[in-house]
Amino acid sequence: MSRKLIKVPAKVAIDTGPLLLFLAGNYDPRYISKIKRIKYDGIACNEIHYDILSQYLSKTKERLITPGILSEVWNLIDNDICNKTEKNEIFKSNINYFRLINEVYVSKNDILSDKYFESNAWKFGFSDASLVLCAKNNNACLLTNDYPLFNICKHLKIDSSHLNTILALADL
Repeated sequence: MSRKLIKVPAKVAIDTGPLLLFLAGNYDPRYISKIKRIKYDGIACNEIHYDILSQYLSKTKERLITPGILSEVWNLIDNDICNKTEKNEIFKSNINYFRLINEVYVSKNDILSDKYFESNAWKFGFSDASLVLCAKNNNACLLTNDYPLFNICKHLKIDSSHLNTILALADL
């Protein structure tokens, strides 16, 4: 992936959708289609999308998540995958990546005392609000496939990238 094609930030805060795509693909790129919520422009993602995301994330110096995002990702995997052996394999194949990602805790009090989120957290929920504040407080770019979350970052002047922008490199 050429840095000239897309801006790769030094730090990225990863939302549920991109993390889900990465974890499924890291386990087995052919497995991505089993995860129902991984889509690019309404169509199921594939191995090429995983490869592009993997290259993008590998070029960042630091990857951040919040505990809520990790919980959301695992709940979605748990909902889509019934086989306990497969869930165990997905977990084991990603354990080293889990260790590389920095987890940032943003307390509910920080969310409720934030000028914007004290009256708007209900619109996005605590997981998304904590991720926005994680990105803001760590000068990170928030990577999401959630348009409302992407738009609120733009409104708050927080660096953000929509996953579709990155995955569009597959169309070149």
